[in-house]
Amino acid sequence: MVLSKFDNIVSTLQENDFPVEVLAETTAFCNLQCVMCPQKTLTRPKGEMSFEIFKKIVDEIASVNPSTRLWFAIMGEALLLKDKFVTMVRYAKEKGIVSTNLNTNACLLTPELSDMLIDAGLDEIIIGLDAFTGETYKKIRIGGDFEKTLSNIMYLIDAKKRKHSDKPHVLLQYIIMDENEHEVEAFRNFWIDKGVDLKIRQKVAWGNAIQADNLNLSDGDRTFPCPMIVRNCAIHWDGTIAHCSDADFDGQYPAGDIKTQSIKEVWNGELKLRREKHWNLDFSHPLCRKCKDWQIGRSNFVYADSK
Repeated sequence: MVLSKFDNIVSTLQENDFPVEVLAETTAFCNLQCVMCPQKTLTRPKGEMSFEIFKKIVDEIASVNPSTRLWFAIMGEALLLKDKFVTMVRYAKEKGIVSTNLNTNACLLTPELSDMLIDAGLDEIIIGLDAFTGETYKKIRIGGDFEKTLSNIMYLIDAKKRKHSDKPHVLLQYIIMDENEHEVEAFRNFWIDKGVDLKIRQKVAWGNAIQADNLNLSDGDRTFPCPMIVRNCAIHWDGTIAHCSDADFDGQYPAGDIKTQSIKEVWNGELKLRREKHWNLDFSHPLCRKCKDWQIGRSNFVYADSK
């Protein structure tokens, strides 16, 4: 059956009165122009999240459900904020947020920042590397420095050992695409031998902003709600609550605003109305109708300790 690969996702989908994950876009600026990311095509204004907005997000998660995972992600590179970002992580941990997670390209992960993030209590860092060789990296992570990034990664791993810290959990991410599919096994073997865990996943289309020929199922095969709609609440840097974390990367269909509303109010209001359509297999929303990202399935996690 073509959809059997989705069974382990569908079985986990349920309605919750608060999001499983909250994505906070601490900045909409980025230092790279990666081929699989639509950040460079943003038409909405770019800026940095104020600490006031961030504090409101964290305070509500801590009050309602501190186990809700807080992700520093969406369209920007959080490490551009330097000390400010470390302060954000520290605040979230001090308020009792159980799981803080950073998506980063690690180009700006200096030794100083690594030390500060370890000390601040960051729980997980997912580093988008997407290549085994510098030649392939240059084609994908445009504007990045492969050797410097490798050095940054190795420093973080060594710093954790030196500080006797099991956090942050380091995951190296590999998004499979035409430019790098020939290096998957070499990447896997090299980093697993170094004791580093991996996240290998399919390319997404961000709605329909990026060409993703791997997402080739027909609309008739779509028999379950989008996991991102069901689980995630995405908040852009200015406090706008997006329709979803992927297809609405440009903020075309906002569902609310954290500056004047609570997460729970929007989650159980406008976002619930949009989720109900998905539960009824109604994908007529302009973004959902065009989106293929529901097809990506689960990421493949490869753990070094189970080599």
